Amino acid sequence: MNEKGGKDSRITALYVRVSTGYQIDKDSLPFQKKELKNYCVHVLHLSPDELEVYEDAGKSGKNTDRPAFQRMMKKVKAGKVARVVVYKIDRISRNLVDFSQMYDDFKDNRTTFISLNEQFDTSSAIGEAVLKIILVFAELERKLTSERVTGVMIGRAKECKWNGARVPYGWAWDEANEKPIHDEAEAAVVRLMYNMYLETKTTAAIRDYLNANDIPTKRGGLWTTKTVGDILHNPINRGDYRYNYRHSARGKKKPEEEVVYVKDVFPPIVDGETFDKVQEQIAANYKAMNKNGTTHKRKFAHVFAGLLVCCDCGAFFQSRGADKMRKNGFQPTYYRCYTLTQKRACSAANTSDIIVGAFFFNFVSNLVGVTKKRKAIIDAGSEDLERRLLSGEAFKDVLQMDSGSLRQIFDALRGVSASASYIPAPLPDNKKTGSIEAKRKEAAKISRAMERLKKAYLFDDDAMNEREYLSTRAELEEELTRINNEIADAQDAAFVNVSELSFVQSASEFLLSYKIQSGEEIYYPDFAGTVGNETLKKFTNMIVEKIEIKGGRVSAILFKNGLEARFIYKV
Repeated sequence: MNEKGGKDSRITALYVRVSTGYQIDKDSLPFQKKELKNYCVHVLHLSPDELEVYEDAGKSGKNTDRPAFQRMMKKVKAGKVARVVVYKIDRISRNLVDFSQMYDDFKDNRTTFISLNEQFDTSSAIGEAVLKIILVFAELERKLTSERVTGVMIGRAKECKWNGARVPYGWAWDEANEKPIHDEAEAAVVRLMYNMYLETKTTAAIRDYLNANDIPTKRGGLWTTKTVGDILHNPINRGDYRYNYRHSARGKKKPEEEVVYVKDVFPPIVDGETFDKVQEQIAANYKAMNKNGTTHKRKFAHVFAGLLVCCDCGAFFQSRGADKMRKNGFQPTYYRCYTLTQKRACSAANTSDIIVGAFFFNFVSNLVGVTKKRKAIIDAGSEDLERRLLSGEAFKDVLQMDSGSLRQIFDALRGVSASASYIPAPLPDNKKTGSIEAKRKEAAKISRAMERLKKAYLFDDDAMNEREYLSTRAELEEELTRINNEIADAQDAAFVNVSELSFVQSASEFLLSYKIQSGEEIYYPDFAGTVGNETLKKFTNMIVEKIEIKGGRVSAILFKNGLEARFIYKV
């Protein structure tokens, strides 16, 4: 019942989760769902239509980074969930801080929390108190388990047992003896790398040699100075075993007393003397770059580094250095396809901040302007929408935008409310996708019928009178509105709140902070000179997933929230 005594129209969310493949194979998810549905139908007397299942398979409960959980919480915050039911409390959270925040959202939106295994619900004060006590012990159990696992792994390492990590380049896995052994072909390359470093004193020379001679990495990719450096640093190559060295694969180093280091465990690829000489040279190089105890000079910020992707070969573009600084402080970067830097075949043209920057920031400015003028946009195929998005000198060579991009932007505009902006994420791969497409086709069919009706009324005197025309048109409009509302409802899960992702709102604030109004054309050299590369890079990385480059020009912009903008150029 709701506050007015009527039936509560909100849904009941059933949340199920398992953290390992073993649990999935043992039908833990089906079991949880069955138990929850039976409870809701036979105890709470709810109909199956009122239930909605949210399922996270193979996801840990130690944090909230789970897709189904996030979708459920979005509905809770929208006030659409009457109760959340779980089989056990640790299915939804094993972290006290996360649960406290989640439970505040439940209380703010009048959502009851029920756990079957612990036999309580939060509609009572005692149920709420017991819930918090149980959660404290759930978190304690997780931490104790983590400590036990860590202790076992460190114990294994001290006994010279391999703990299951991927074996590095130069090594292969001996299944019978459960330990790494030499991969003779790769081991020969490792020896070459150590010898080359003593001669050249630089990892860049080794990288270029390996790539030029088509020698792939362990995963079949191209070498970088970091992958070369990682091999030169790894003590396994001199036969020693090091474990518990970092907090994560690329995390901070742990204190020396926590590191497990056992000498002469494996047959060495290089002798100890060669290994030590390489380490001394690496240390000398580092010291030379930090003379007199001073730190590195801060690197120049290349605005689009790591974002530009070649349409011809799929490789990323690399910065090729900055050009001379202009009088206003603007210093553009030039970018080249990484495949070309390795002297391999690719027809990609180079590009620069001057081209990409002008295109990208003017498009963002136009997109912000369109969201403010959305009421004037009435159709996805509207020339007005495309004209507004491609307004400015930066788009003079663009023939048109991809129709799918315009549809996506139009759908986003239709989903924008007065208080927040919405941009559509890619539709989920399920039955709802087909349903949405079918409704869109139905809506398009009604729109065509309305157009034919209008023509028949205007140009055929014998077709119908005004009263019949208005009556028929009203019926069609009512049907079209109903279908469009159903499409909007079906897309709820596919829309991402851009205010939360700091996209349109942040873009607008970012531009206004530098006194740029929506629709005002941006002259990029002046804009970059005023704002600075560091700030532009930070903003761009916040909202952009990647920018595809074809023929030195922007072919597509893919934003982090799922929006794609693709461009078709004049011949």
